[in-house]
Amino acid sequence: MEAKERHKRNVAKEIIELAWPSITEQMLIMTVGMVSTIFVGRISASAIAAVGMINSLIFFFQAIFSGLATGSTVIVARLIGEEDEEGARLAVMQSLIMSIAIFIGLTTLGYIFAVPIVKTFFGSVSTDVFKLALMYYRIVLFGLPFVIIDIIIGGALRGAGDTKTPMYITATVNVINLLLNSTLVFGVTYHGRYLIPPLGVKGSALSATISRIIGGFLQLYVLYFGKRRINLDIKEKIRLDFNMMMRIIRVGIPASLEQVIMQGGFLVMQVIVSTMGTIAIAVYQIGMNANSLAFMPIFGFSIAATSLVGRSLGAKHFMLAEIYAKVSRNIAVAVISVIGVFMFIFSRQLAALYTTDPIVIKIASDIIRIFAVVEPLLAILNVMAGVLRAAGDIPYIVLTAFIGLWLFRVTIGYILGKVFGMGVYGIWIGICIDFVVRSVMYSYRFKAGRWKYIKV
Repeated sequence: MEAKERHKRNVAKEIIELAWPSITEQMLIMTVGMVSTIFVGRISASAIAAVGMINSLIFFFQAIFSGLATGSTVIVARLIGEEDEEGARLAVMQSLIMSIAIFIGLTTLGYIFAVPIVKTFFGSVSTDVFKLALMYYRIVLFGLPFVIIDIIIGGALRGAGDTKTPMYITATVNVINLLLNSTLVFGVTYHGRYLIPPLGVKGSALSATISRIIGGFLQLYVLYFGKRRINLDIKEKIRLDFNMMMRIIRVGIPASLEQVIMQGGFLVMQVIVSTMGTIAIAVYQIGMNANSLAFMPIFGFSIAATSLVGRSLGAKHFMLAEIYAKVSRNIAVAVISVIGVFMFIFSRQLAALYTTDPIVIKIASDIIRIFAVVEPLLAILNVMAGVLRAAGDIPYIVLTAFIGLWLFRVTIGYILGKVFGMGVYGIWIGICIDFVVRSVMYSYRFKAGRWKYIKV
């Protein structure tokens, strides 16, 4: 019994050592995201509404590349577990080639059809919000290719067990973003004169874009000139390996489909909220931004679970994979429960960080309290999803994403919010029901145990 407890402590220590860089990375992203949103929120409710809407659209565009990143993470973790480092490097190269080919077309088309795209999703918003949204969209679209590079390479590094390098790059990028935001949004004055004029929403877009471009180049530098297990050689001839591409695609396409379903659901929710008025849009954006507080540690433990479970399955250590999964889940639930208590207690103060509008603060604080109660379920569904991804059981994740987001979050949110007139409260109830449904479905799948024997 004592040996078993000691083994669990060692597993917990290994999980935490792998998770803390990703948690720190998410803290940095969350902090800068919060500060950026706070800056924009101080401009106007229209500004925060416009930025929130376009960010939802950009996240939707990123969905397909998140799938490729998942494919890279899972395949690299398996190959490292099989002690095939050459194969892992080949997998990274093929992921990068595929991502570059796709993002060139996506970015070009996204810019050419900027007006119809924004109008299709957010045509019902007020004129001032639409103009701000279109301007923000056109600027941040140029940073999208570099976000994709960051996602792909960062996913591969995490699959190889290197969570520290992505953390350091994220730290650098977010410090740059924060500095640029603090100077470009409100400007810089000296003796009553502007040295840098205030650019408002345009300044926020430029800050995000410049920092993302820097982040993409940093990831490429690390990949080619760093000393990591999956480094590529700049002198190495670029080669296509369709067998490896297909192996990544077999994981990546379902993962991309999952992300398209997920981000599509988020985008539809944003569209529904956009028909409820500027205050509702601002409240929803604040609530979703507060969501990053919860996702911060969960992301780290999910990444740790994906890497450790993937490597264990690659080495055919099936029981160890199950232990990693259970301990990761339990730690994530404990940590997020503590965060949830503080979010519930200080919900009003948290909402007041984003805006001075008393109506928005009142509704947003209610929304944050509702979310705080269901946070443990968010930990279960995200960590268990990470485990199933590592196992290659992504078709099931696609199914749960469709059921949870579209049948419950979107449908129930729309019925309660629009049909029954509950507004953003109805939307948030739909979100909470989604968390309940998916956490139960993932837990059932994990307990069944068939995930341990899937070939990828």
